[in-house]
Amino acid sequence: RLSASSVAERVAVERGSRLGSVVGYKVRFEEEASEETLLLFCTVGILLKAMQSNPTLDGATHIIVDEVHERDLHTDFLLSLLRVAARERPDLRIILMSATVDPTAFREYFPGAQEVTIPGRTNYPIE
Repeated sequence: RLSASSVAERVAVERGSRLGSVVGYKVRFEEEASEETLLLFCTVGILLKAMQSNPTLDGATHIIVDEVHERDLHTDFLLSLLRVAARERPDLRIILMSATVDPTAFREYFPGAQEVTIPGRTNYPIE
């Protein structure tokens, strides 16, 4: 919840736009978005609710699920719905992100998925 709003705010600042215009967010009981919003940050729950009335996410081009290693019932259910949506809409790009997860299971679950590894560094040693 906090992540969706804070990341949206940061992206809006970096793009030099006002939050709620091109970049927005939607969480339970709070929304900062408009008709011109093209990049919407939201919670898993909000996306699940949107998929009730729009199961193939018509109007969306990309869905990014961050911290996909934080597995719970809602995220697992979302991934199952996204897999169905991807079959119906080959143009829909689904991006699963994690700094720590082994991608093997996700590659098997989403046939044809490609893995992109981005090297990084940590500011503090991990023990």
